[in-house]
Amino acid sequence: MRVQTIILFCFSLVSFTRAQEQICPDTLDFGEYQTEKILESALQDDENTIAADELTQLEDDPLNLNSASVEELHRIPMISNLIASRIVERRRQKQWASVHELLEIEGMTPELFSSLRRYVMIEENAAHKKKSNNGLSINGTFLSRMVTEIEERKGYSDGRYPGSPVKVLNRLRLSIGKKRTPLSSVVSELDIGFLIKKDPGEPGLANFTSYFAGFSIPFLASHFIVGHYQIEAAEGLIFWKASAFGKGSDVISPARKNGSGIHPSLSSDENSFYRGFSGSMDLDRIQVQVFYSRKPINAVLDSLGNISSILKSGLFRTESELRNQNSSRETLIGCRAVTYPADGLKIAGTVSRTNYANAFTLVGSRSGYASELWMRGLDISWTGRTVDVFSECAFDRVNALSVIAGVMVQPASEIVLTATVRNYSPAFQSRHGNAFGEGQGQVQNEKGVYAGVRLQPVPELCFSSYYDQFEHPLPTPRLPSPSHGNDFLLLAEYSLTDRMEFGFRYKRKEVPSVYNHNDIYGRVIKGIVPIVHYNYRLRSEFSSSPYLRLSSRVEWVNLIGNGMQGAEKGLLISQGIKWSSFFPLTVQMRFTIFGTESYNSAIYEFEEDVPGVYLSPALFGRGIRWYIILRYQIYSKLYIAGKFAQTVKDGVKSIGTGSDEVNGGSQSVLSMQVEVRF
Repeated sequence: MRVQTIILFCFSLVSFTRAQEQICPDTLDFGEYQTEKILESALQDDENTIAADELTQLEDDPLNLNSASVEELHRIPMISNLIASRIVERRRQKQWASVHELLEIEGMTPELFSSLRRYVMIEENAAHKKKSNNGLSINGTFLSRMVTEIEERKGYSDGRYPGSPVKVLNRLRLSIGKKRTPLSSVVSELDIGFLIKKDPGEPGLANFTSYFAGFSIPFLASHFIVGHYQIEAAEGLIFWKASAFGKGSDVISPARKNGSGIHPSLSSDENSFYRGFSGSMDLDRIQVQVFYSRKPINAVLDSLGNISSILKSGLFRTESELRNQNSSRETLIGCRAVTYPADGLKIAGTVSRTNYANAFTLVGSRSGYASELWMRGLDISWTGRTVDVFSECAFDRVNALSVIAGVMVQPASEIVLTATVRNYSPAFQSRHGNAFGEGQGQVQNEKGVYAGVRLQPVPELCFSSYYDQFEHPLPTPRLPSPSHGNDFLLLAEYSLTDRMEFGFRYKRKEVPSVYNHNDIYGRVIKGIVPIVHYNYRLRSEFSSSPYLRLSSRVEWVNLIGNGMQGAEKGLLISQGIKWSSFFPLTVQMRFTIFGTESYNSAIYEFEEDVPGVYLSPALFGRGIRWYIILRYQIYSKLYIAGKFAQTVKDGVKSIGTGSDEVNGGSQSVLSMQVEVRF
């Protein structure tokens, strides 16, 4: 053991001396918490591959401050449209020479800078690029990830799951040529990406593939993508990815989307992508985007061959799951035109047509089936120095209308206010939209008013708050009659010193819930009653040195409702530590104790994983959860990471149900990842 320790120490010392150009990881960087604030609203119960993959792509291919547009900068989830506009306005006066100059932007706090600096760069200072003998700049990343559960699920022991319990993902991305070193006289750059994935229980090693090739033609001022891509348009009424950052501790930026248009996709999500061809062309103050997609979809077909639902799990292990894989097909064609008639003013229109090989079931106030969907939309926005006004309206195939509009005001760097109103028709059919609202992922049957404010009276103290009032005019798939609710959050954050930070969050949400009761004849009647969720969270971050950071959290929940037998309560206490004494090695651990009365009072705990993965498991019942993450860097080119996580519950004989059942009260997951940058 002593010999192994000496060898490990010597290897760490050599790696440290050979990587002197790298900066030692700073455990004082509280930007990770800012990332958590925005991501926790997009994570539900488990890993959200779309949100994580989006941040991973941004980190692998950072935005160039000297060329990125306002819409492209808005891809960084924690940045507001006003901040993005100020970055572009500053560039018009003077080119960016250093990322740290962002701190000169009005409204740019040190916490916000710590969060976004990993997603931006200066083209001239891109030290990671390599030039070959012909002058081309080439850089790329290769990532391999394996995840497996230690305990065996019932589906493996009884043979229902034919594959291994290991999840495997491999991803390669290459960028060849840039504006300063063009690929050729015609094509300035070429981006290539390829991903293969296998989920647990699936046979084979490549059950899902994603790929793209993107290239730019400067003399046409155009960019083209062949393969997989994403579309983000305006405020998300017609086009947005399946994952959207919604209401949460970041009360400002999620209310304003301002889609970045079309960009390549290497997401491991098996539903939220387009496969085909897209092109965009800049013509002075006009930008035109065209796109075509033809892809299989995983759908459940009824006895008449109509699509009753879309499978979103991406798991294809059993015979019934395999029958639904690629069971139908979607063909989409569309166009989007954007014009900038004056400084700060943006007017755009979107048109698309989608055809399905099988008719799909209409939801909402209309019944029946349709195999074709037309969408038309118009969005207008104006961004000034301190004001950002935006709106979007969209019509579907029968002229059902949905509208969202809002305003953001920052009269001083210490205060930001935002307000948004939305009215999504019960008859509106948007298969690819995902606009801001209570029902994330469904732009339909909702009205609401949202108001948020962030106030920083002194540099050490910051208050954030929002209030959202919403209603569903007609019954929903979950609720048998019209309903309404409201949502309130108050967050206070205080930096006692540069090394210590405290935060307190109070959240109250009243939501409609189905309540079963018996009438005088003993029949079961479904009714709707309001359930009030109270949530209190206290957290602290403390760095005793540049190499050690401690994070603590206490959270208490209380559920009260007319239809409940009694109030449900839950408590969570966690302690985390991050240590990086030797530069190449970083150790991160967390231990959590939780106790809730049922799944209804579950507490979601955001946690990191291997780089590029974020989780938010629902902790309910009584038990503990702990994990340890090891990250090791070699020569600034090779990154190795691993995580072991275990949840142990008291008083249970098994975890899960059906084929996913695990005997005993513990569940453990091991993750390993290797990333090479070149």
